[in-house]
Amino acid sequence: MMKRVIIIIIFLVGLGVFSYPIISNILSTQVHQSVVKEYAETVENMDEEEIKQEKKKAAEHNKKLENSEVDFVDPFSEEGAEGNKAAGNKSYYDALNIDPAIGSIEIPKIGSNLPIYHGTGEDVLSRGVGHMENSSLPTGEKGTHSVLTAHRGLPSAKLFRNLDELGKGDQFYVNVLNEKYAYEVYDVEIVLPHETQWLQTEDNEEYMTLLTCEPYMLNTHRMLVKGKRVPYDESKAKETEEVTDTFNYWYIAGGAGLLVILILVWWLKRRKKKNKVESS
Repeated sequence: MMKRVIIIIIFLVGLGVFSYPIISNILSTQVHQSVVKEYAETVENMDEEEIKQEKKKAAEHNKKLENSEVDFVDPFSEEGAEGNKAAGNKSYYDALNIDPAIGSIEIPKIGSNLPIYHGTGEDVLSRGVGHMENSSLPTGEKGTHSVLTAHRGLPSAKLFRNLDELGKGDQFYVNVLNEKYAYEVYDVEIVLPHETQWLQTEDNEEYMTLLTCEPYMLNTHRMLVKGKRVPYDESKAKETEEVTDTFNYWYIAGGAGLLVILILVWWLKRRKKKNKVESS
């Protein structure tokens, strides 16, 4: 009897360890979706004047960046959390300060729809995507360069785990206030953590760079997925929304199915062993 109990306990522990990444990812995805939905509802309840004021504060922050020398520090380094404090700190955190986030990012190619928060501290990066403080806030203005960063993956969430699947021509979307900005990937680059020359702006362009660690688990370099603003095509965006929804559905269904199969295999083995004992 005791032997059977031990076997059951070992199986359940193994099942828990094996299924933890699947279940935790499913739960974190639901949390992310909840934050994104709450943000959209908050914006929907804002009047035109409130939205106008938030856009104005974001534009003022970007203007300050143009007139100041900005030093960027790798957000994944020990000094990164302190080193990227924005010039005019208060004005940065006051701009787009719409609880519970400052926006959201949709990456249909990898089935991601994640909330965006101010800053790149570990408390932020453990919850979603961080906006690098000393980069432009996404406002739809030319001459800006926004940087969004997230972990390549956590035990409890995928985040930018599959960012390496993006290539030239793929699009992603950033939702800020009542605007939806479309960006098309024009380059993917691997750099060393201290290399920041890619952060420059151009007067007639609007850039958005997605930053994460590379290679996965080693994190010695940084992957830059560079996007350039393109006109928003509602019909194309609708297609990609359906792809994202389908991806999330099959991910959840696949995880649940795998758990059912594991439990069934365990039950069949147990039954076979029981029948063998009874027949002897």
